[in-house]
Amino acid sequence: MTVSARFVPHVALLAVLAGAVVWLAWLSPRRADPCVHPDALLVTGLIPGSRPEGERRDRLGGDIVQWSEGRVTGPGLPPELPLFFRIIRTYNVLKAAERPLSLMPKPAEPETVRIELVEAPGGPLPIHVVRTTGPAAFHLAAYLYLYGNDPVPHPFEFQLRGALRELREGRRPLTLILVGGAATQENATEREDLALRWVVSAWQHYRSMCLVRTGGPNP
Repeated sequence: MTVSARFVPHVALLAVLAGAVVWLAWLSPRRADPCVHPDALLVTGLIPGSRPEGERRDRLGGDIVQWSEGRVTGPGLPPELPLFFRIIRTYNVLKAAERPLSLMPKPAEPETVRIELVEAPGGPLPIHVVRTTGPAAFHLAAYLYLYGNDPVPHPFEFQLRGALRELREGRRPLTLILVGGAATQENATEREDLALRWVVSAWQHYRSMCLVRTGGPNP
């Protein structure tokens, strides 16, 4: 069966319109937050070892839906050398994943970056551990990416893998759990361990608020 030539312009027009719909969906896709209780994530005081300093509402809007700040408390943390935390949720995956350390109070360039697989509820977490330059004093940080509800080492790569799914169901947010601060050679190991423990605690807080299911066990 052949299509009459007089229908070709109509078929072409339909193809263009269908392509336009798909293209607009990519440019302005729907959002699909898989977290069951996203508003409860703002209660960062429930994370052990946290001293919240409030929400940066001036940062909200557009793609950013949460910007929580505070300090990490614990033994051996002098006030002059605090560890700061940030929990940021955004639908702009690429921008947040490109330079995570720029979101700290004092942005810094990393000298070393490694991924530490840390045991946690639900399986090992791929936590990035960073140290900046400095022979004596420097900065260290630990951060975890959650794409949707999943801990991932490289969120942009996972977004690309799920591109068709996002086109159908809507964009999923990226959650960045970040903690860091100044350190010295003498206290770096201790402060790094504390930072990793806090990230795990923040993940447990996330799981309790986002992965809860009614009528059945949590995954």
